[in-house]
This record gives sequence, C-alpha cells and structure tokens, in this order.
Amino acid sequence: AATEVAVGDLNKDPTLPYTDGEFDVVTNAASIAYLTRPRELFAEVHRVLKPGGLALVSFSNRVFAEKATALWLSKIDEDVA
Repeated sequence: AATEVAVGDLNKDPTLPYTDGEFDVVTNAASIAYLTRPRELFAEVHRVLKPGGLALVSFSNRVFAEKATALWLSKIDEDVA
C-alpha cells in the first residue's frame, strides 16, 4: 500500500530518496514534459526498482507551453514542421 508521500523538485535534484531495489512498481503520470533532466530521473527509477520491476509512464497529449521545458518544446516543433 502506498502510505508515504515525498515532495521534491526533480528539476533541481532528480535523486529519489529511496534505497536501491525498493519498489516493485514506479509510476509517473503526465509530468515527464516538465522535467529538465529526464534521463537522470529514468536512471533513478531504474535504480529504485527491484529486478524485474515495472516502470509505468504516461504522457499527456496536451502541452502547456508555459510549463514545459525548452527541450521538449523544441522536439515538438521539429515533429510539427
């Protein structure tokens, strides 16, 4: 059961406050587009997952340009052009 909440700014520090192999499942819902260091976060997700664990990531089909990072916006512009 999910009984703990951790709050942090993953753009400042993508390190997750958990031990290696602590979770069976890690979820991330519709926030990847707002991260400045997504690769580092995915590495952290891999670190905290148990062997054979599951990472669930969902992407929104909407972009709020005022919140999204330049990295993601430039990729969207390339795909649209």
